[in-house]
Amino acid sequence: MSGMSYEPSTIATLRRALDEVLLDGRVHGRKSASALEIAEHLLAQAAAGERDLERLKFSAFEKFIGNTERFPNQAA
Repeated sequence: MSGMSYEPSTIATLRRALDEVLLDGRVHGRKSASALEIAEHLLAQAAAGERDLERLKFSAFEKFIGNTERFPNQAA
């Protein structure tokens, strides 16, 4: 992913997505999801063109905790 650059608004969206995923109770204490792994996943989604905050978060939850339909959205 070296050599990539993003607009300030994209960086702000990625940062907010990371913050909200990390603050969500569904990922606390899960050994399968480190902050670095979540950040790398969000960056990969952005590299693929995703810029929507909710879709970025959903993608991270789906990858790291599985079926997100059984959990209410607890993100800030």
